[in-house]
Amino acid sequence: MPPRRKPNADQLSLLEARVSTAPLVPSIREKVTTWRDGGCKGITDTTRILLNYWFRTDHRLPDGRKFKYHYFQQEAVETLIYLYEVAEVRRHKGLVESFATRGDLRLLQYDEFARYCVKMATGSGKTKVMSLATAWQFFNAVAEARDDFAKTFLLIAPNVIVFERLRTDFESGRIFRADPVIPPELQIFWQDVQFYMRGEGERASSLGALYLANVQQLYERQNDNQDEPEALTAVLGPKPPAQTSEIEDFAKRIVDRGGPVVVLNDEAHHTHDEESEWNRVIRRLHGGVSAGLAGQFDFTATPRHSKGQLFSWTVYDYPLKQAIIDNVVKRPLKGIAQGISEQPSDIASTRYQAYLAAGVERWKEYREQLAPFDKKPVLFVMMNDTAEADDAGDWLRTKYPSEFGAEKLLIIHTDRSGDVSRKDLDVARKVAREVDDEKSPVNCIVSVMMLREGWDVQGVTVIVGLRPYSSKANILPEQTVGRGLRLMFRGTSGYTERVDVIGNRKFIEFVEQLEREEDIQLETFKVGDKVSIVTIAPDPKKTDQDIAIPVLSPILTRKKSLAEEIAELDVAALTCPVLPRKQDDAVAKTFRYEGYDIITLQKEIEREYSIPEPQTAEEVIGYYARRIAQDVKLPSQFSVLVPKVREFLETKAFGGPVTLNEPAMIKAISSNVAHYVTVKTFAEALRKLVVSELEPELLNAGRPLSETPAFPWSRPTLAAGKCIFNLVPCHNEFEREFAQFLQTAPDVQRFSKLPERFAFAIEYTDNAGNLRYYEPDFVTVTEDGTHHIVETKGLEDTNVANKDRAARLWCENATRLTGTAWAYRKVLQTAYKQLQPTRFEDLLALEPSKLF
Repeated sequence: MPPRRKPNADQLSLLEARVSTAPLVPSIREKVTTWRDGGCKGITDTTRILLNYWFRTDHRLPDGRKFKYHYFQQEAVETLIYLYEVAEVRRHKGLVESFATRGDLRLLQYDEFARYCVKMATGSGKTKVMSLATAWQFFNAVAEARDDFAKTFLLIAPNVIVFERLRTDFESGRIFRADPVIPPELQIFWQDVQFYMRGEGERASSLGALYLANVQQLYERQNDNQDEPEALTAVLGPKPPAQTSEIEDFAKRIVDRGGPVVVLNDEAHHTHDEESEWNRVIRRLHGGVSAGLAGQFDFTATPRHSKGQLFSWTVYDYPLKQAIIDNVVKRPLKGIAQGISEQPSDIASTRYQAYLAAGVERWKEYREQLAPFDKKPVLFVMMNDTAEADDAGDWLRTKYPSEFGAEKLLIIHTDRSGDVSRKDLDVARKVAREVDDEKSPVNCIVSVMMLREGWDVQGVTVIVGLRPYSSKANILPEQTVGRGLRLMFRGTSGYTERVDVIGNRKFIEFVEQLEREEDIQLETFKVGDKVSIVTIAPDPKKTDQDIAIPVLSPILTRKKSLAEEIAELDVAALTCPVLPRKQDDAVAKTFRYEGYDIITLQKEIEREYSIPEPQTAEEVIGYYARRIAQDVKLPSQFSVLVPKVREFLETKAFGGPVTLNEPAMIKAISSNVAHYVTVKTFAEALRKLVVSELEPELLNAGRPLSETPAFPWSRPTLAAGKCIFNLVPCHNEFEREFAQFLQTAPDVQRFSKLPERFAFAIEYTDNAGNLRYYEPDFVTVTEDGTHHIVETKGLEDTNVANKDRAARLWCENATRLTGTAWAYRKVLQTAYKQLQPTRFEDLLALEPSKLF
C-alpha cells in the first residue's frame, strides 16, 4: 500500500494532530497498521483485487487530471475490512473485549450484528468510503460466494436535504462510474445491480440492489394510525399514506430480497439513542430479513452522545484537526473585530449592522480575488430567530441591491431540531443542488439556525454568526462551522483554502468551544484586513517564454486476453522450488522459498492460502486457475490456464511426473505451500505479459503551457522572466532554489514548473505491474534548442527506476516524432547542493549514468 502521508514540519508548528479520540480507536488503528504493513493477510482474492485497484493503481479523470483516494479514506475502508473480514469481530461486545483500553465502557443494549462507526470530518469524503464499503461487501458476496457478505444495501439519510445530496451520487449508481470503484475484471458482476431512490417502484430482479431513503420514509407507515381512534381504524381500516408514491415500502421489499443486508447510515450522530425510531427501524429489518443484517455502518463527523462522549462503537477517527492539517477542508479563521460591537436596539439589523457590513465587505474581497478562477463565493449569515433573519435579509437586500437584491439572497428558516421548515423545503432542495453552479444567482444565505447537516455548499467563504448558541439548540460546533468547510478547489494540491468566521461575542465563544473539543488553535485575522489570494496564470506579456509539450498516444496498455501467450507458455522453464509430496519427506526438509523453510512459510500463509478440503485434483486445479486469473486481472483467461496449471502440477512442481488423482497427491497439491508457490510462479510469469508496449503516435505536435487555466497557490513562488507564468509555483524550497538557478543559468533560454493543472503525465508500470502515472517537475529549453524534462528529487522511492525508464523512453519517442530534441534529467537534492552549478550543462556531472 502507499505510504501514509505525514504532515510537514511547518504544518505541525501550526497544528499538531494530538486529539482525544474514541476509546477503541487507538488499539484498532495499531492492529490495522500492523496488518497492512504485513501485506494484508487473511483477505479474500476479491478483496485484494479491490485494494490493489483502489489504492495501488493510478487513475485519470476524463479531463486528464489525476484521481487518488485520500490516505484516510483508505484507512477507513481498511479498518472495516480488517474488523469484519480478518479479525471477524462482528459484535460490540467483541470490539470492547478486543480493543478497549479501559474497563468502564457500557455494552450496547442490542448487539445482534456488526456495528461500526466511522468518524470523518465534514468535507473529507464519507460518501466515497460508503461506496467502497458497498463494493467490498457486494463483490465478496458474489465473486467469493460468501453468505456472510451482503448483496443488498439500505442507505439511510436523516432528512430530505441529506437525501438529495446522496441521491446526486447514488442515483443510477453514478458514484460507481464517476470514481474508480469497480475493477474491470469485476465489472461483469456489477452490471446486475439496481439502485432505488425513494418513491421508485421495484424493477426486474437483480443480483444486487441499493435502496436510498430518508429515515422518515421507513417509519412513517408504523405511525400512520396514531392520529385516529383505534375504533375508527377497526371500521375503516388503516389510513392510506398521504403520498403513496413517496412511501414505497423499502423495508418490505428488502425483506423479500433476503439477506444478509448492510445498512449504511449517513449523518449517523442521530443514532446515539438505542430506543430512537431510527434504530428500531434497523432492528425490525434485522428481524424480518432472512440471514439478518451483516452489519450497520455509521458515518458521521460528530458521533457524540448528548453529554459529549464519542460513540463507543467508533472504530475509525479522522478528526477535523487532521483534515485542516491535510488541507482537505477549508481552514477556519476567526475574525478579530476591533471597534465593532452590538448596538443597543431591538431591531436585529441595527443591533448587528457593523457585523453584517464587515461580513459583506469580506465577501466582496473574496468575490474580486476569486474572479480569475470563475469561482463564486457565498456569504452565510446565521440569526437568532425567524424575525431577525427576515429583518437582516431585508436590510442586506436594501443596502446592497446589486449584490443581494431579489433572488440573490435566500432566507431559509429551520425548526428547533435544525431541519428546514416545510415552507422552505422545496427552495432549500433546489439551492442545495445548485448554489455552487456558476449560473446560480444566490450570493447570500440567511438562516435561523445553521443547517445541521447535508448543506454541502463549497462556495461558502464567509460565515457571519449573530446568535447566542446554547445546548438547547441541540447542535454541535463542528456541525455549524462545518457547513463552510468543503473545498471550492478540488484537485489543487498547492492552495490552502480558508473560511472566515465573523460574529458577535456569543458566536465566537461557540467557535472557541470547537477549538477546545478538537484541540485546535485557529488562526485569526483582523476584520478590515484585505483578502489576498496568490494567482498563478500565464503572463500575456511573456508569450515568447511559452513552451509546447507534444502529446503522444499511450505506449502502455493492459491486454484483455493472454490466450496465445498462455498457450505458448513453457511450463518446464518456469522457475520454482520443488514441492514436497509428503509433509516429512526429504524435499520438505530442504525446501526453501523466498528465504523461508517449509514450516515458517506454512505459518506465514496459513490464512491467506488455505482452501476447503478438495475431493478431486480438478477442484484444486480449477481453484488455482481462478486465483491466478484474478491475480493478473484477467478473469476471462480461466479456461486457458486450467491445462497449464495441470501440466505444471503433473510434470514440474514436484520435480518430475506425478499422478494427480492419487489421494496422497490430492493432499500434496492442495497444501497451502503448493497453493502459494503455484499462484506466485504463474503470476510472476504472466504479469510481465499483461502490460504491452504500443508504438506511440503524435496526437498533438505541441500543447503550450499558456493554455493552463489560472489557479490559486499558497506554497513558495518565484518571479522569473524566463517562465511563461506570472510566478513559478513551487511545492517546496528546493524547487524554488532550483527555479532560481534556471532563471540565472546563462544557457537556459526558458523554463517552467509543470503545474498540476496542465495535467502532463507519463505512464509507467510499478514493481507490481500496475499502470501508474508520473508527473515530472520542470521543463527547460537550453540555448542549443534541446528540451529537457527535469525531475528534482529529495528522496528516492522503490519506483524511481521505473519512472526514470518511462521518462527516458518518452523523450526518445518525442524526439523521433517531432524532430525536436528531448532529454530527461534527474537532479538529486544532496548532489545538487554539493555541486552548486551555475550553468545547466553543469548538471551533466550529477550521476550521468541516470541522466539519459
